Amino acid sequence: MNQLSPEEKNNLPRHVALIMDGNGRWAKSRRMPRLFGHRNGVENVRAVVNTAKEVGVPYITLYAFSTENQNRPKDEKSGLMKLLEEFLKKELRSMMEDGIRLRAIGDLSGLPGFVQKIVEDTIELTKENEKWNLTLALNYGSRQEVLKAVAKYAQNHPNSRTAPTWEQFSPYLETADLPDPDLIIRTSGEFRLSNFLLLQAAYAEIFVSPLHWPDFGRDAFLEALGNYTRRERRFGKTSEQIQQPAHA
Repeated sequence: MNQLSPEEKNNLPRHVALIMDGNGRWAKSRRMPRLFGHRNGVENVRAVVNTAKEVGVPYITLYAFSTENQNRPKDEKSGLMKLLEEFLKKELRSMMEDGIRLRAIGDLSGLPGFVQKIVEDTIELTKENEKWNLTLALNYGSRQEVLKAVAKYAQNHPNSRTAPTWEQFSPYLETADLPDPDLIIRTSGEFRLSNFLLLQAAYAEIFVSPLHWPDFGRDAFLEALGNYTRRERRFGKTSEQIQQPAHA
């Protein structure tokens, strides 16, 4: 798929979140070390972000490093952190030129100091950018995020005896200034969310690609977007209610 039709472009998701899976398997299939796969995966991030800008998807969130990834071998984690630092250093200029704002969700304190610094510096430098939005989930786990949000809410409402509404509770999540994802894409053929945006994904459409992340380039991303545009999002309503004219 080289491009989207005009009709598809009119029905694109506003926020796409991606679970970038399969770097290690991609490398293994080529008899290369896992870090080779991660390096190629980082290079592919650029292709996907550029495609989002090209077609007009303003929010992209990438599951870059989960809390469970802390269990990976030490040398692999170290390599991943260096790749992240390298990526942000290389991309800062284009972020500023293209108006991309960087955000991060997750517990950055659990990452090496040099990674915390480059992430925080890039967030600060791009905070005035408004055209495009790139969020990295780093040392992130949705369950951990929710538990922290519950604690913050309880601290700020010590005398409350009633359960909060979603509108009252959601501002305590780390994604408070982001729209909920409309589409979640997972690569490498795995059908699970892996502790990623569990509450925010309540009404998200899910697209699973058999491709490993390093192979999930522009055409594959456009295919996923095109698939999304052909779905009917009902949010609990019936098809008849969705299709009913607003004035009826």
